[in-house]
Amino acid sequence: MTFDPGRPLSGVRVADLTMIWAGPYAAKILADLGADVIKIESPRAWDNIRTLIPPPVAPGERWWNTNFYFHEYSRNKRSLSLDLASDSGRSVFAQLLPHCDVVIENYRTDVMDNLGLTYEWLREQREDIIVVGMAGFGKTGPEKDAVGYGPIIEMMSGMTSTSGYGDDGVPYKSGISYGDPIAGIAASAAVSTALIHRQRTGQGQYIDLAQREVMSTLLGEFYMDWSMNRRLPEHMGTDHDWMAPHNVYRCAGADDGDDWIAICVRSDAEWAGLKRAMGSPDWAERDDFSDQILRWEHRAELDELVGSWTSEHSKTDIFAALHAERVPSSPVWKMLEMMHEPHLKARGFYEPLRHPEVGIWQVHGWLWRADGAGPCVVAPAPDFGAHNEEILGGLLGLSRTEQDALAAEGVIADRPANTSPASEFPATPSLL
Repeated sequence: MTFDPGRPLSGVRVADLTMIWAGPYAAKILADLGADVIKIESPRAWDNIRTLIPPPVAPGERWWNTNFYFHEYSRNKRSLSLDLASDSGRSVFAQLLPHCDVVIENYRTDVMDNLGLTYEWLREQREDIIVVGMAGFGKTGPEKDAVGYGPIIEMMSGMTSTSGYGDDGVPYKSGISYGDPIAGIAASAAVSTALIHRQRTGQGQYIDLAQREVMSTLLGEFYMDWSMNRRLPEHMGTDHDWMAPHNVYRCAGADDGDDWIAICVRSDAEWAGLKRAMGSPDWAERDDFSDQILRWEHRAELDELVGSWTSEHSKTDIFAALHAERVPSSPVWKMLEMMHEPHLKARGFYEPLRHPEVGIWQVHGWLWRADGAGPCVVAPAPDFGAHNEEILGGLLGLSRTEQDALAAEGVIADRPANTSPASEFPATPSLL
């Protein structure tokens, strides 16, 4: 295999047993970086991410292959349907493992052991295998059997205690279940370092990645504040504990009145730049805005005055003016605006993804890119079981007769069990 400098993991093969978000996101990063990621799903217990966020068109006959959520986290992968709860499925998996460098899973703590897929068993199939377990709370400890999803991870990591607004004292979770992608990024890094370790020592290893712990590592300043001052974080929302002005401000331009810009002033020099951008209004020369401490003490009134200026201008014009003055700021982009944002467009961040049933749409490309990297997206998410023949027959050498026997037993399939084509769905009113 020719090494691709833009895909440094080319030649590495990953058995991807993950579901939903955190695990599939980790495996997607590995696939983007060139690893041959084989997504393994049981016909009877398939990845429920296939059911989330359907395309804005009538579902295809094989609707389980078309959901955007699934495509986002499964691109550049291959699909093998395999029932690991059956003896025949485990036998096939045992034949596959010598061809794999990595196994990654994010099941509950007990699932792999209950399936008979312990780390010891995996090592019997390949002694230097690298295994990553991504249980929400890790494989040990009193909470090891608890079920963890993104919102729970945020709350138990301490993150939610730092968000919200001081006027109501209510903590707020993030809008995206932040614990999932952060754990996914950490898992992809863990795989990369384990591969380096194996290259140097010849030894594989088991990696116990607790999603809760990964999330907690982002909150170091709050731990430090408590350990030094016995002080818990206050809910600040878009406020800041010493910068002012520091907020998001409504702008002119949007028909729905929902255009905003974020402005952050860290110093007297940046305050002078903001004043020039605003046309040096008289109110900005008041003594109670003359230094950083006074501006912070009078931040509520200052926010109202800055907001009165931003409300008369578009967010793009304000951004241009503040950029010229080197004042930190950013338009609050809406999702569709991001697709046409000039900077990302110039860098080729978004790439077209094509699927025969869904059509063509734009998806993000590289999280980071190396010299010589071409397009990030080389294939859409695979249809269920699309590579059964390629992997079972081509890689493992199973005969057609053996594959037919596995299909007859329900160990492999080209569609999830107990699913109906869209033509058999009951009639429902269109949402479009």
